[in-house]
Amino acid sequence: MNLINQEGYYRGVIIGNALNQSSGGFPQEELALRADEVYDPDSSEWLPADSEANEITWYGVLISSKDKETKNSEQLKKVTEWDGASFVELSQMVMVDVPIQFRVKPNTYKEVTTLKAEWIDPIGASPSGNRLTNLDKADVAKLQQRYASVLAANKTAPKPVSAPTSASKTMTKPKATKPKATKPTAPKTPKAPKAVVGKCTGDEAYTICYNLKRDDVTDDVLNDIWLVEVAKVNADESKISDEQWFVIKETVLGQVSKV
Repeated sequence: MNLINQEGYYRGVIIGNALNQSSGGFPQEELALRADEVYDPDSSEWLPADSEANEITWYGVLISSKDKETKNSEQLKKVTEWDGASFVELSQMVMVDVPIQFRVKPNTYKEVTTLKAEWIDPIGASPSGNRLTNLDKADVAKLQQRYASVLAANKTAPKPVSAPTSASKTMTKPKATKPKATKPTAPKTPKAPKAVVGKCTGDEAYTICYNLKRDDVTDDVLNDIWLVEVAKVNADESKISDEQWFVIKETVLGQVSKV
């Protein structure tokens, strides 16, 4: 194997796969990857990868220590045709030549730094760090059709233009009056400013935490912290709002961020 020796975002194919167990005894899918192209952020173009150093293995733990599905599992389902329901089916799947995109980053463990495939994406995903992409035109059209009445009701009316004031009008100086004696009042205590609140989806929150985690924070450690903080808000992730995902992101980053 001619191992990839440069950090970057690559595009290529799966050249082998196997279901195994991690060192902690958790189910783990292993994908042997070959890079055919590497993304150049300066030119925003895909360039040919080094054919002498274009292979790496992705190790994806699929179930966390809390018996919850991991982000690795979600990524694997997006890239392959596995539905996540059966390890027997996964072990029998042949994924050779399945197109894939993947990110390679330095990873430090016990003071030894190596390059590691840390994220996998389906072909067509955005190579940018946050990987935010628009829906295709067909899906946008479906959204428009479904929510047309809601959008129409929410449309903001144009702000009326103020009538110009007459140039002939002049300001008159107000007459001076004697100030009335008033009982002194205690100064009002200013209200504390509201905390700044942001919004993001669960996937966006996890992606940011994953990309900003310290080198000594393993995937398992991040996943455990993530699940604890999510559970504090709501065990049912579908009921967590974008504002709550933002708070979860900030809380997790406070524990794992290298910044």
